[in-house]
Amino acid sequence: MHRVLVLCLVACAAGPERVGTQPSWRHAPVGTGPVTTAYAPTSPPAQHYNEPVQPPEASPLDDAVIAAVRAAADRAHLPAPVPDARLFRASAELAEVVPEDGAVDFAVETWLLQRQGVLDEPRLYTTWTTDSKVEQITSGLGSALDEIVSQHVKRYGIGTAQRKADGTIAVVFVAVTSELDTAPIPRWLADNASFTLEGAIDPGDHDPELWYGRDDGLVDQVKVDDRGGGRFQATISCAHRHGRQQIELEAVGPSGPTTLTNFALWCGGPPPDVLPKLVPPEDLSRTTTQEVEHGLYALINRDRTAAGLPPLAWDDKLADVARGHSAEMEKTRTVAHWSPTTGTVADRTKAAGIKTLVVLENVARGFGIASVHDGLMTSPAHRANIMHRAATNVGIGVAFHDSDSGRELYVTQVFTRVTPRIDPAKAKDVIAQRIRTVRPVAANPLLASVADEYVQGLVAGQKREELADMVKKRTDALARSFASVNMVTTVVADLDAIDAKQLVGDYKADDIGIGIVQAPHPDLGDNAIWVVVLMAQRVKP
Repeated sequence: MHRVLVLCLVACAAGPERVGTQPSWRHAPVGTGPVTTAYAPTSPPAQHYNEPVQPPEASPLDDAVIAAVRAAADRAHLPAPVPDARLFRASAELAEVVPEDGAVDFAVETWLLQRQGVLDEPRLYTTWTTDSKVEQITSGLGSALDEIVSQHVKRYGIGTAQRKADGTIAVVFVAVTSELDTAPIPRWLADNASFTLEGAIDPGDHDPELWYGRDDGLVDQVKVDDRGGGRFQATISCAHRHGRQQIELEAVGPSGPTTLTNFALWCGGPPPDVLPKLVPPEDLSRTTTQEVEHGLYALINRDRTAAGLPPLAWDDKLADVARGHSAEMEKTRTVAHWSPTTGTVADRTKAAGIKTLVVLENVARGFGIASVHDGLMTSPAHRANIMHRAATNVGIGVAFHDSDSGRELYVTQVFTRVTPRIDPAKAKDVIAQRIRTVRPVAANPLLASVADEYVQGLVAGQKREELADMVKKRTDALARSFASVNMVTTVVADLDAIDAKQLVGDYKADDIGIGIVQAPHPDLGDNAIWVVVLMAQRVKP
């Protein structure tokens, strides 16, 4: 179960790119600029996500931009992107809050776009100018549009806002290069209501999964019905839930499992229409990668403890695996689970000599320790990894990339399970109690002695034929008491994996003896639990 989170969205470039003439347009990376006061947009919010595209209302600037985009598409011999009224409204609202460096906070961008019903990943281009003439704005944009249109933009919008008393205005151009194919999705539902999410994934993707992050902090996986041809259907319900829920759709693509969309659903009433004040991001200019790693580690255990889960142990071997992958992501500027040089996280942990049945991975890119962690926790699939009940260990690796927008973090988190040391006597009692729920049996010390000798010889590498002879000799000596003796052996990574019904089967046991040793196993790790159960039928009087 591996999750990709890109806080500075995959579509984003490495940092601000100055393009065009005056006014100077630049691509705006996401994740650094705070909104320091609460912001209430004036336009009406959308009732649904992914409603059919409508053209914007006519205005001199909008008409000029539409003509300029069409001309750029003609020059590039590409289909003209579609002007989208939702993106025009979102652009105007983003212009109200965009910082002068153009880097809009990820949460702000997401909130404003989703408020207008937009689910697709955007690219933001910003500029500031004291000349509000349409010709001045479009002339600067015109030279930038060749680059923008070459990104195979599907839809776009532009908006402006006066931000200073001297007449300085902020201009934001939003371009969308991907399209999520779904029927309209409600942004909120009444108490106990539900709806059917219908859509299709790209031909290159497969195995869609849907995750439901509930208001109580738990994460559910929703069943997805495959309708064929990439189309899917799933039912999402607000039964017994209230307030903000988080829905995440992901699929397996060329680089592994990837989030297709992650949106808020409100149960019991419409969402609030005021963006709260955000905390400014951390200054990481003097921070080491190890300080970031352990900052993220502390936040993980803080949230696990608050949820009643045991904290995770820091694992240096896992951290080395994570650091290697983060360094490669920073070098290639690609956030993905699959690597052409190291393969998957399972391949990487295996190459490092780490034996585990549970291996989970989160990868992310963003600015700031808190913002990366909050982004991961806002994503139901990533949150499920962080809060996984089976996980015991974590290693976190961080690589820095210093750009014009600040210090960018490439983050990999690897979660595994290391079976804790057990008390053999208590473990035997646990297994015996489970067997008694299937069949009433008595503990027999003679059988237990044989089972102990067998399991200890097994983990010591003794030949099974020799051990079988030992069992036969010792149980033959019990022939006056037992009509038959059956033996079952198993190796598990956790006592919870032992199924008493499978152990007993159809055998009509009267007495049992259990042997347990915790020892290395080539697949299950160093603390694997080796179990031998002898079951005997008594001689009937």
